Amino acid sequence: MPAKSVIANFIKQLRKTSGLSAEEVTAGLREYGITISSKTLYGYENGASMPNADVFVTLCRIYKCSNPMDLFGVSSMEPCESDMVEKYRGLDTHGREMVDFTLLKEWERSTAAREPKPRVIPMMAKDDPLYVNAAHAEDYANAPEELKQLEEDIMDDENF
Repeated sequence: MPAKSVIANFIKQLRKTSGLSAEEVTAGLREYGITISSKTLYGYENGASMPNADVFVTLCRIYKCSNPMDLFGVSSMEPCESDMVEKYRGLDTHGREMVDFTLLKEWERSTAAREPKPRVIPMMAKDDPLYVNAAHAEDYANAPEELKQLEEDIMDDENF
């Protein structure tokens, strides 16, 4: 379906859902400084013409459409997310800094918890009687590449 038809159907559906007449909508637009006739509104709804961005956004306001981006496949926010955004906008500078800091730290903690941790086998203490003096790093996963290569060479040496 062409974008023009999608927008036309969207505008038409919003007006029907809102329960407003074309005359009520055009009166609402006038309150925002936009003057169009009912005939022009019907043209938008039938795809005969397209509203400009100002008219489209204002129509969404009149119809109380919370996220017109749904029309374009952009996921909308949950109502609780929208409430949080409104509260955030009401914060002073200190409040925003606190929320930003907390959000960043919690995001880092949450995403780090999902990442697999490298498997490190703890080595015995050197004073343990069962300690074996092996030719490899105690933490092989984090050993420098040079040391890893040296150990590989030792293990591959036929005279070892």
